[in-house]
Amino acid sequence: MKIMRRWHVIELKYKTHAVEKLCTNLKVSRKKFGAQTAEALFGLINLLESSDSLEDVNALRNRHIHKLTGDHQGQYALDIEGRSSSYRLLVQLLDENEKVAVNVDNESIMSFYGRIQIIQIEEVSKHYA
Repeated sequence: MKIMRRWHVIELKYKTHAVEKLCTNLKVSRKKFGAQTAEALFGLINLLESSDSLEDVNALRNRHIHKLTGDHQGQYALDIEGRSSSYRLLVQLLDENEKVAVNVDNESIMSFYGRIQIIQIEEVSKHYA
């Protein structure tokens, strides 16, 4: 018995033009973050664009997808260069109407597919080191 899999590729949206430029223009990204972080960011963007779901992204444990709280409630973070990275990518899940998807039942987002809005790239303290 052959199992048919529905293919859905994650569609990325950008909250601002400035964030889009950082995520799509390697020269601009290198100038802001340095070569190593910029290349890791582009690797993450390529991974998101080519993934079927966040489960695919999470399979590479170094991205550490995690739900945020406080001022960032309803958003998720992905480590750009792994757990010891100084930068993380903040995202929100969007529904089919491009509205922020609210996860009221606290369901796993790993099987979510569809649209992800990239909010910002944020520097964080190295509290994991």
